[in-house]
Amino acid sequence: MVKPRNIVPSGTIIVGEVTQVNRFGMRLVMYALFVALLAGIALPVSAHQTKEVGGEYLVSVGFLREPIYTGERNGLDLIVRRAADREPVEHLEGTIFAEIIAPDGVTRREMPVRAQHGQPGRYTADILLTVPGHYKLRIWGFIHDVEFDEVFELHEVLDIATLRFPN
Repeated sequence: MVKPRNIVPSGTIIVGEVTQVNRFGMRLVMYALFVALLAGIALPVSAHQTKEVGGEYLVSVGFLREPIYTGERNGLDLIVRRAADREPVEHLEGTIFAEIIAPDGVTRREMPVRAQHGQPGRYTADILLTVPGHYKLRIWGFIHDVEFDEVFELHEVLDIATLRFPN
């Protein structure tokens, strides 16, 4: 005999027992959430650009806070991982270097790279951008015995005035 059903105001039917189909559906949902969470941990933020270096490493570059606005303190977000297993590569301070290139393509500034505290394989450098536009970032040096020199296209830096209200 089927157990009585209750209809709640939203029109949802509540059944007195959980069926095998419902258990399978819940497992499927939990598995999908786990995979999504794992992918979010293993992969850099989508606003970052990633390049393979020397066939052994993945270097991802972006900013710590995005979207990026002029006049706001921000920082480089440089992530170095082994390509084979995506494990972080630590202790690269002093062997990797960064240079930011302004939208005019001429103005450049070297940025001192340091490890992000408590974030293995992540490095940063402080910056306050003053001109809106498309910046580039040159990263070079050594990851263990692999020498590299790469230029990354960064997302557009927006003028902070676009956020002001009222003007």
